[in-house]
Amino acid sequence: MILACFGNSITEGYMVPRDKSWPAILEQISEIKTLNFGISGDTTFDALGRLETVLNAQHDAVFVELGINDFFMGIPMESTKKNLGRICQTFLDRQKEVFLAGFSFKGQGSKNWEVMYRELSADFAINLYPNIFKGISGNSRFFLPDGLHPNSEGYNIIAQNIADFLQENLPHSLVAAHHII
Repeated sequence: MILACFGNSITEGYMVPRDKSWPAILEQISEIKTLNFGISGDTTFDALGRLETVLNAQHDAVFVELGINDFFMGIPMESTKKNLGRICQTFLDRQKEVFLAGFSFKGQGSKNWEVMYRELSADFAINLYPNIFKGISGNSRFFLPDGLHPNSEGYNIIAQNIADFLQENLPHSLVAAHHII
């Protein structure tokens, strides 16, 4: 199985060696081949501009991790939701399995965004990974000094959590055909 990891700096692996990003670690700890399409600073609008590149790559499924930069840049949530909907629908139209990752920042006003990700998941009947920071939120040990981007240790936890999530949520046909995880 080949998983396209489509995201921003969290997917890219900001300030860590390329082999320490969560997609690289996921590939190391599972039988999933990953393609890292993470670009630091990308908003959902930016991602729409490079959607064709991801679509043209050979992959079975896509893990979409976008929207955090929209949140921090003050882009209206409805605009982000519309962009994410277009991204998800485009992959679904190409018969790709889509996984959507949300985020949660306690005390920073992300509750409405958490709801938005759940709505998208329901609207498109896709699996939601609710919080990309699951298992590391609130613990500075797992982050770079900026407090937002994970360090290598944090990415290890993210990768293991995503591996577990994928094992639980990959369609049986993909698991059986590719002997996943």
